[in-house]
Amino acid sequence: MHQNGQRVGDMLAESIRSLSEPESPLESAEETLGGSGQAAGGHVSVLVGPDGRLRELNLNPRVMRMASEDLAREVLMAVNAAIDDLRAGIPGLEPAVIPDLRKLAESLDGVHADVLSRLDEFASGIESTVRRLEER
Repeated sequence: MHQNGQRVGDMLAESIRSLSEPESPLESAEETLGGSGQAAGGHVSVLVGPDGRLRELNLNPRVMRMASEDLAREVLMAVNAAIDDLRAGIPGLEPAVIPDLRKLAESLDGVHADVLSRLDEFASGIESTVRRLEER
């Protein structure tokens, strides 16, 4: 048992259940977190998600008159500004830090089953030892 009286198996089951819920805090954060950036006087705008991937790229028709090299530079500036905006909003966030919660839940589910099995084996061993001691 944990110091608060909760069984280890129950704590693991609760953790797995909360990670498996469709509306976990991290998933809802993924929907709202992001970064935005602009360049070319606002004619190029970009949105990135919390994973650092590009979600939106908007080009005002006026920028289509620019030389391709200039347009590419402006798009790059807007993307980098959006990534900087994302990082500024979440100190220490790197795209690889966001875990796949379903995979984590599946992994914990396997750990949970293993822990319960080992706890059962341990309890059986203790019961067997206690019976032998009582027989003496």
